Amino acid sequence: MDTFIDKLAHKKNAQEMIRANSAAEAARMDQMERQMKAYDELMQEIRRVNIKTAENVDNVRDVLARCMEKLETLETESGQVQDMENQLAGIKSLLEERLTQSEEFVHKENVKVYRNVQAAFTEELEKQNQTSKGSKVPVGLLIAVLIGVVADIAVNVISLLMQLTNFKLF
Repeated sequence: MDTFIDKLAHKKNAQEMIRANSAAEAARMDQMERQMKAYDELMQEIRRVNIKTAENVDNVRDVLARCMEKLETLETESGQVQDMENQLAGIKSLLEERLTQSEEFVHKENVKVYRNVQAAFTEELEKQNQTSKGSKVPVGLLIAVLIGVVADIAVNVISLLMQLTNFKLF
């Protein structure tokens, strides 16, 4: 009977060990299943983040493409502005040159008019001196004629300058 009891105890211990092993394996399997579910959830989250990242990359590429277009537009516009500035500088230098030429022309004309007036006064003075040796021309009359001639020169010069510069009073 001892043998039978030993066999029974041995069998009982073996069955308990098998049951304990089975329970441990079942617990391990449950734990592994929970880990697998957690891993699956993490993988799904990674996929979602990856999809969002791909969408963001596309958005960033679109924004960068628009920025590049705007930069190219600005470069083109700045080139056009620079061309306009160069043209304006050329026009300004041309106008300055023309103004200098017109000033020189006006000066030459004024000198001619002055010399002509002076010659005319001299001739007239000589004629008057010859015709009337004893009579004198009043100084006031000479000054009045001289002022009239200077005023005429000034009006002509101003008129010429206004024509050259396209300036209009009214």
